[in-house]
Amino acid sequence: MPKDIRELIKESLDTIKLNISIFGPQVDPPSTDERTCNLQLKRAQIRDKLTGLGHNARYAEELVDPSLGNVLLQEELIMREYDLIITLVGSPGSIIETGFIARNPYLAQKAQLFMDAAHTGGLVAEACRLAEAMGAFFKEYEYPKDLVDCHLLGFALARVAAVQTMRYLI
Repeated sequence: MPKDIRELIKESLDTIKLNISIFGPQVDPPSTDERTCNLQLKRAQIRDKLTGLGHNARYAEELVDPSLGNVLLQEELIMREYDLIITLVGSPGSIIETGFIARNPYLAQKAQLFMDAAHTGGLVAEACRLAEAMGAFFKEYEYPKDLVDCHLLGFALARVAAVQTMRYLI
């Protein structure tokens, strides 16, 4: 008896594993600031979930080699080489990375940018909107609800599934 079409689709998409870079506040050491600590925990949760699903989900700080010099150039190279970029916008480093993404359509089309809705004014928010205009997925989340209640993880997983579908169809 043939398999159910839903099962066939799920099996086909599950075979597609992605290289995913996850930017945001460094997870170690844990921050004493509650908001930053929650972002660190969410970043770790996203990586752990994606890794558990078989994807190569990495933090940039695991990939760069400071002995080679110019860490900014290394991070941009990582973004170019990876299939998907997830950025929890808010920390100083993630703001710079968002600037890279906003100025490069190739990077923007691979990017997911998540930013606290309380911070939707200013230059960083404009960079996110520029990246969105070039193809990035940009989502303003409500803190603490979306961050603490796992909605942000769900948003990220939905985008990963969309990229897997696109890869399947190519």
